[in-house]
Amino acid sequence: MPSSRRRFLRFSAGAAATAATAAVLPLVPGVARAAVQGTNTRWAMTSDPALWQQAWARRFTNVLPNPLAAASIYKPTVGATDYTIGAGQATADVLGVPGIATTIWGYANQETGPTFPGRTLQVSKGVPITVHWVNRLVNASGQALPHILPIDQTMTLQTPTTGVPLAVHHHGSNSAAEFDGGPDQWATPLRRQTGPGITGNAVQVGTAEAVTYVYDNTQEASLHWYHDHAESLTGVNVQAGLAGLYVVRDANEKALQSAWRLPAAQHEVALVLQDRTFDAQGQFVYASNPANFAPLNLPLSGAFPPGSPSHMPEVFGDVILVNGKAWPSLSVEPRPYRLRLLNASDSRFFTLRNSAPSWVPMSVIGTDVGLLNNPVPVGAAGLTIAPGERYDVVIDFSWAWLLGGQIDLLNSAPTPFPAGGPPSAGAATVMRFKVGLLANLLVPRAVMGSTTALRGSNGTALLPAALGDTAATPVRRILLGEGSDEYGRINPMLGVYDPTGASNLGTQGFNDPVTETPRLGSTEVWEFWNTTLDAHPVHLHLVKFRIKNRQAFDPANTQPTAMRNGWTGVKLLPGAPLLGAAVAPAATESGWKDTVTCPPGQVTRIVMTFDRPGKFVYHCHILSHEDHDMMRWFLVA
Repeated sequence: MPSSRRRFLRFSAGAAATAATAAVLPLVPGVARAAVQGTNTRWAMTSDPALWQQAWARRFTNVLPNPLAAASIYKPTVGATDYTIGAGQATADVLGVPGIATTIWGYANQETGPTFPGRTLQVSKGVPITVHWVNRLVNASGQALPHILPIDQTMTLQTPTTGVPLAVHHHGSNSAAEFDGGPDQWATPLRRQTGPGITGNAVQVGTAEAVTYVYDNTQEASLHWYHDHAESLTGVNVQAGLAGLYVVRDANEKALQSAWRLPAAQHEVALVLQDRTFDAQGQFVYASNPANFAPLNLPLSGAFPPGSPSHMPEVFGDVILVNGKAWPSLSVEPRPYRLRLLNASDSRFFTLRNSAPSWVPMSVIGTDVGLLNNPVPVGAAGLTIAPGERYDVVIDFSWAWLLGGQIDLLNSAPTPFPAGGPPSAGAATVMRFKVGLLANLLVPRAVMGSTTALRGSNGTALLPAALGDTAATPVRRILLGEGSDEYGRINPMLGVYDPTGASNLGTQGFNDPVTETPRLGSTEVWEFWNTTLDAHPVHLHLVKFRIKNRQAFDPANTQPTAMRNGWTGVKLLPGAPLLGAAVAPAATESGWKDTVTCPPGQVTRIVMTFDRPGKFVYHCHILSHEDHDMMRWFLVA
């Protein structure tokens, strides 16, 4: 077997036995991919039919919890800015079916046990906080718990471990590299072992040592999130429940709320969008079984470990969860509401629209890491949000009573995106708003029009409508391509495209030498050349950017390559022709971003300034992709 970061993760004896024998449901074809890409078929899980029908029959009866409500906000453990937050195992009512409790992994501090999603960290711009993250995935005797989902032991950490490694990444952060929570900054339960990226920052918390991070909170008001990012385990760890929201507030947002330009308090609601699949007992299941590679007609070139689950290239569930509840509902007043949207799914894109006519308007007011200059209406086609992306949206329910007081949030995004099949009935329905509450006349109604200024004062500069001339700005060209590993399994990868041919390296493995080395303080244009059939949401750690444009190109002129680790990769041959003119980003995505959708057959260009030194990762935020193997390092010095 060739040298690779993907080797064997040796849990404690109990954990290994559970991981090897974890039950999974039969897989069924999820999309009609074979017709367009030969054997490159994606698969989707189906829940136990009887349980799915029970949950579907009870749709809209689950009450949506609001992660921004006071009861859902973490309180400091010590003083005003010091938090201790631990990951642990618990059960939760996810499906809303009587007698069914789902085992979850979640986060907790002193207020409650582990919750799914975790409670929300709410901070003020310019006020640093310290968080002591503790891996408490142990039983009452202090022994490491087995994973609740099956683990592919061919693509996990080489280091033998004493339990499940976790690494908490603050997605949206701009703090020092040592506090990033990248894939090598993992710790096993009670910090019995740590990854190479962990520095000497242990703090004793009870009987355990924490991984202690300091977040500077220099960003303007925006919605971030924290989630597990352990190497090769991000997909299964997040699927188990390890994610939560992180909200930054600032003076500009407060002024807009005080002037009743933005809805606030109970009229501001966060929506964490995810999809899941359940077995007959209501437990999470994950698409992973080596037998399912037979229909792909991909011969396994190596001996696959007996009984080991196998990684799947993408994972789609048939139950939509919002804030950890299946197809919930929210009772609202007939007034504008601010919805803070996060797509925390493994692979699913959402194209969201409401079931109401156009006179129940929806507008985007912000992107991943900041507000737009002015609100932008969402058209009839809806708002597409990729895994890892966030959107700040205002929807006005003032006249919804004319529709009988019910508005459904619907999803029409194909799976996989953008050329797959339509979503199933369960995936096409997200949640319901019940416009039945009496308007609280003591709280003024927020008034926001298309010309309402959201930036330009209180420390937020206006965003230039155009990024200006970048002809003299250094350009890096990143290749997005698909290859196969030593078992013949599909894996998307990142790499280098050089149209001159001088250093046209093609796809590269995660641990291949770093090729992206921007200077500290420099501004660069990065181009993502996507030769695959998937749209890839690319996330860069600890740097924000704006989208310059996208432009079609001919991705057909590629050739296979032999990679250092023995895998089969791909190169885009020099001189790939550009097709047509470059197209500016949609107005809804014209603000500050940290995650960008890179459509197939297009060059996506972003502009950014590197203001933090250190070694970071950039990767596709389809979790199944970043785990195998669409993630690379970049070094700022």
